[in-house]
Amino acid sequence: MHTEGLLKAVIDSGIGAAFIMLHPSKYAAMLADKMKRHGATAWLVNTGWSGGSYGVGKRVKLEYTRRIIDAIHDGSLLEAEYQLTPIFNLAVPTKVKSVPSEVLHPENLLGPQLTQDI
Repeated sequence: MHTEGLLKAVIDSGIGAAFIMLHPSKYAAMLADKMKRHGATAWLVNTGWSGGSYGVGKRVKLEYTRRIIDAIHDGSLLEAEYQLTPIFNLAVPTKVKSVPSEVLHPENLLGPQLTQDI
């Protein structure tokens, strides 16, 4: 992906080092185990910017965020069809009622300079 200079880390990865005694992957495994044992689900919802950095992209509209959260609460997102993303292998719903697909798939809002290798 040709993003050099375009994407920046905004939080220092060592910021919680004084409070986290184990390797982060250990905590991730513990969380996954507990979720599996209790039948829990987790959802990653983009409530921030989409389509580029500040000044280029736009904030995700609150109405779209609410519709996605409603679909989580009413269980319809569990029944949705999903598409796996390249690189991170995340399962992204192909449709959520009244939410534009570019909100669900923000890579569609990026210009060709960022998406040519996705």
